[in-house]
Amino acid sequence: MASFPPPPPPPPPPPPPPRRTAPPPPPPPPPPSSSSADFVASSNYGTTMSQALHPPPPPPPPPPPPPLPPHSQQYLQPLVEVMELTAESRAQQAAHQAVLDQLEITKIASALTDVPTLPQDVRQALRQQGHPVRLFGENLADVRQRLRKVLALQVFLNQKQQQQQTNIKSEPLDGDEEEQVTKYTRAIPELIEARQAISKFSLERAKARLERERHRRALALVARKRKRRALSDADEHQQIPSDMDIDNGEVDHDELQRLDRSYKQTIQFLRQVALDGSQYADRRALSSICAETIRHPNHDDKGLLKFCVTAGWTASIQIWEVPTLVRLGEGNLCHQDRIMGMDILKTTSSATQNDATVLLATASIDRTAKLWKIQPATQPMVIEDDKNESEDAGNNGNQNDAPENNALALSEVAHLQGHQGRLCRTRFHPMERHVGTTSFDHTWRLWDIETGQNLLLQDGHAAPVFGMAFHDDGSLCATTDFASIVQLWDLRTGKSIHYFTGHAKRALVADFSPNGFHLATAGDDGAIRVWDLRRRKVSASIPAHSNLISQVKFFNKRESSSSNGECLVSSSFDGTVKLWSARDWKPLNTLKGHAGQVSGVDFVASDATISPRNERSACAGLVTCGFDKTLKYWC
Repeated sequence: MASFPPPPPPPPPPPPPPRRTAPPPPPPPPPPSSSSADFVASSNYGTTMSQALHPPPPPPPPPPPPPLPPHSQQYLQPLVEVMELTAESRAQQAAHQAVLDQLEITKIASALTDVPTLPQDVRQALRQQGHPVRLFGENLADVRQRLRKVLALQVFLNQKQQQQQTNIKSEPLDGDEEEQVTKYTRAIPELIEARQAISKFSLERAKARLERERHRRALALVARKRKRRALSDADEHQQIPSDMDIDNGEVDHDELQRLDRSYKQTIQFLRQVALDGSQYADRRALSSICAETIRHPNHDDKGLLKFCVTAGWTASIQIWEVPTLVRLGEGNLCHQDRIMGMDILKTTSSATQNDATVLLATASIDRTAKLWKIQPATQPMVIEDDKNESEDAGNNGNQNDAPENNALALSEVAHLQGHQGRLCRTRFHPMERHVGTTSFDHTWRLWDIETGQNLLLQDGHAAPVFGMAFHDDGSLCATTDFASIVQLWDLRTGKSIHYFTGHAKRALVADFSPNGFHLATAGDDGAIRVWDLRRRKVSASIPAHSNLISQVKFFNKRESSSSNGECLVSSSFDGTVKLWSARDWKPLNTLKGHAGQVSGVDFVASDATISPRNERSACAGLVTCGFDKTLKYWC
């Protein structure tokens, strides 16, 4: 029987498709036969050597996890484990809130005023609210009290619902937060020109002031070493360089002694100041007072005229001679409402001319400020008043007839409009070309005197701005507001360079020291705070008065070279005026004489201000005004 050969083995399965990560493993070889054993061994050896020489590339790293959404709590802050309150704690919290709600409902019920009183009206109101007309054991008073509680509960629920709606509206949506950005506006050409002029003026004034202070400091050092007898006369001239001389290039070794004598005489004079004269000045309260000394061609042999100006709630301006308190001039209905602030300026040119010119600025509640010119009247001025009224209110019965050669005329120069709120204070800039005003619209403005144009509208206060003061160099401006903030502005750049906080209540008034190093502020808290401008912190805190302080002023008469702000005066609503030494901030004198609140005070310069070499006291007295409608002179 014929035999057939065995069938051939089945072909190997096809290899799987290659992967991207690694090369596929070699396909399993067919079961080797005895005849092909050597070939299979050689093939396996070649594959192993190829893998050893060329290893497969490593697998790629796994992809990163998807980023969290930008507003996810996990993205904004780390995970925090929050534990739920227990049932007992939640019950206590609900009971506490119920007690608070019941107290609020009781408070609302006690304040309701529109609860019906008639029995039929009470029954009708209860029916409208869906409550029974009368419960068992209730009388008419109990029924009305139950109606009051029902109405109070309804008011409470309405308030709670409105509060929830307000909270929902006030919650900002995602992406709706407003970004706080400081915006700057381009200055007008007139303001740029004014800032350039102020910069030039302030640099010259600061240079002269610092040279004067260095000169006096060197003189003090020489005097100190003289006392110790440790410096010879030759060393004294080496100690004071010639470039520090301010008096025709020659060193005046007696200047320091003259300053000390002037200070001692002024302090001694202020300690002895008492009431010298009083005048009934207006029909309503007086709010401001200013004093000035000018040359007048027809006054006396020296040509000097001392006068003061008062303004108040009748919107009238009165001019009085000092010390006789004789009326020299007046202006009626100068504003449409009360005058709250006033400042006076004697131009530098008027100090050497016979025809003296004085500018007056007033700020009123009618949202306007005005500039006035005070000059000798062209015609003799006679004021006719009722003799009986003048005898009751005047001094010596001679105020009815004003001296003809001393009569002063008041004429309007400019009308400044632009503020959106009532005006508070006004101040002249030392450069004598600008005037500033403050207002309840949270801003202060700078005006040009010649043109009456508004050069600068400066905001930055969060409350009404009240007080204002300019540095003697003309570079800085200080403003106070009802939020007890004192802002310090650089007029050359228009930026707020610093702010002072420390008053417990509203900050109302401010004034710079003539030495340029200190700023005095006061307000509702009855305390005077003296700030050091170099260290930018408080230098002294004076518990001055028991009520609101209406004015603070350093003695600063520009004609006096011996005046260095050695004394400070403050007036208050407690009815007193107090004098302080600026060297140690100790009290010098307390002036009492007003029957009501004192609203203003100013120094009166003596004749020594015209002759600096004179060793008399540079201060001739003080003038004050108040809500008692009187003007008083102290000397």
